[in-house]
Amino acid sequence: MLEYYYKSDQAGDLRQMVLNNNKSLGTSGLRSISILSGKGGVGKSNIAAALAFALADFGKKVTLIDADLGMANLDIICGVSKAKFTIENLLDGSRNLNEILVHFRTSQRAVDMNGSVSLLPGGFGIKEIADLTEFEMERLFTSLSELEDISDYIIMDAGAGIHKGVLSFAYASEITILVTTPEPTSIRDAYGVIKSLGAAAWGTTPASGLMLVVNSVSSSMEAGEVAERIRRISMQYLGNAPVYLGYVLKDDAVERNVRNCKIFYRTEPSSKASICVRNLAGELLRLCEGVKIKKEEITTKNSGMGGFFRKLVKTILSQK
Repeated sequence: MLEYYYKSDQAGDLRQMVLNNNKSLGTSGLRSISILSGKGGVGKSNIAAALAFALADFGKKVTLIDADLGMANLDIICGVSKAKFTIENLLDGSRNLNEILVHFRTSQRAVDMNGSVSLLPGGFGIKEIADLTEFEMERLFTSLSELEDISDYIIMDAGAGIHKGVLSFAYASEITILVTTPEPTSIRDAYGVIKSLGAAAWGTTPASGLMLVVNSVSSSMEAGEVAERIRRISMQYLGNAPVYLGYVLKDDAVERNVRNCKIFYRTEPSSKASICVRNLAGELLRLCEGVKIKKEEITTKNSGMGGFFRKLVKTILSQK
């Protein structure tokens, strides 16, 4: 039983709904990844989109979710000029998940052509996840449960800052990727996110918890220095530190493709930034799948969409 305080019968009903909606709990290999940042403008959404296609190049089925419900922009970054339907249609029940998902053609350089990328576009100016009604949340959970059968990884672009709607996705995901840059304000705000996450930042395995990516750096040395600075401060004041996943070099290809509403990883795969993202995907797969793990270690209560929903609702209800 979930042990936290419910302020209303509605919250209790929602708790029971989630507990009942866990037929796949403990049986799925699906990985949930939230990508967030301390401040806006650090390239978080670009990395989220590029990482999805890089994982697909390794033969993984990836669903990319624009979890920044109020300020969605992944559809634009992915070159979808105007999404026909969005997550808002999912919430009001006017469309089902299959009607809303946008499917992309995978790269011809993929090592396994079974890889795929689908996008669930976000809405603009709609309510935050933490402000959804019980009925809307139930409809959302029921619909997203279908991702269990079509995805190996879900990547959620969860927004910037320490708003409860942003942190809720981090609390619920198996893996949280925190994106920062060498700018002092970005480093400070990244630490603010780590501090706000508290104990939830620290995973129980190498393939869970908080991971750090340093974006827009001039060299691997600069990235390492930034990562070490954040890790050292975190260790000193919080008693633990995020895993350093890697870096993305500063590259004109990124800005050039952003202006043209294209994903740099797809249009310029040989660019410095693209190679870095591919390295990030490889390291992520090494951590998640490269080490033989005992069956009982991957069938925990937090695996799959069922575990994700359980943790997400626990976080949301505890804030109401």
